Amino acid sequence: MALGQDSTMKTASSFAELLTGEQKMIDSIKGWVGGSLIGDDCALISSQTLVSTDALVEGVHFRRDLMSLEEIGWKAAAVNLSDIAAMAGRPRYLFVTVCAPAGFSQNDFRSLYEGIGSCARQFRVSIAGGDITASDQLMLSLTVIGDVHENGCLTRSGAKPGDVIIATGDFGASRAGLWQLLAGEASKRNSKDGGGSHTLGKHIHPMPRLSEAWMLVGKTGSAGALMDASDGLADALVQLARANSVGMMVELGSIPIDAQTKKIAAQAGVDPVDWALYGGEDYELVGCIDANVWGEWRKEGSKNNPFVPIGIVTDGVSIDLTRYGSPAPPLDMSKCFQHL
Repeated sequence: MALGQDSTMKTASSFAELLTGEQKMIDSIKGWVGGSLIGDDCALISSQTLVSTDALVEGVHFRRDLMSLEEIGWKAAAVNLSDIAAMAGRPRYLFVTVCAPAGFSQNDFRSLYEGIGSCARQFRVSIAGGDITASDQLMLSLTVIGDVHENGCLTRSGAKPGDVIIATGDFGASRAGLWQLLAGEASKRNSKDGGGSHTLGKHIHPMPRLSEAWMLVGKTGSAGALMDASDGLADALVQLARANSVGMMVELGSIPIDAQTKKIAAQAGVDPVDWALYGGEDYELVGCIDANVWGEWRKEGSKNNPFVPIGIVTDGVSIDLTRYGSPAPPLDMSKCFQHL
């Protein structure tokens, strides 16, 4: 998660017990520095410029024995572009800082930057600078600069009771891919037999949902709310509810979960819904849209609408879960991945 702007600076004390340690620290930082620009996935500067930064640290976000340097480079760029997608912006420039350990060769640098460059080229983003320095372990810190979309800007704080909660793609796949890597199944990353290429790809080669965000802002303008689920769907729901002082009713059976994720979760002895809620690193979009706008858009079919509904925004003060219509246990944020 990056530090960015919260345009309303609203808080909801009823969600305090659902905050992760990382979010509590960000709240403290906002107080220490008077950070009126901190809170969204990006900072909105001068009404037209989006800026965000993310760091990937060896041993925290990746392991070099599980991912190639090209894969690490791609992921570092993609997760930054995802922050721009989270506000429906257009990414333009990347600044790359690499802290390299002893023995990191020129070929290693080349492999790493080939991954970064490949992602940047695919999304028409220029690498405009950065820094290199020595470190005890490999660390990448990227800053992305983008433009506000011509149709508007979506922040976390535009939801209202009655809105439909929507999401792209599928959830839990990245966590399933990590399980495969840890279980020694990295060779399946290019398999064509359905053995795990989707889940491994979601973890190793995430795709920022830029075109999907542009479709949404084209329908809503600046109305509604949006963020990415970098720290898990549960965290995204909490952040959206908290930013708008609203409640939510979420149907767990409506959360899209790929068949491969379900199969791997069964192997691991895990409920796939837990991976969907708490696994993180899916980099899907989660948003809130006016029910009438959603109803009209849905008539256009899935080809023209990459989102699916997973719940509704309420005027309550809690996030209530159901599973196939029956009450489900409340969110357990202790299951979320913690960066700190």
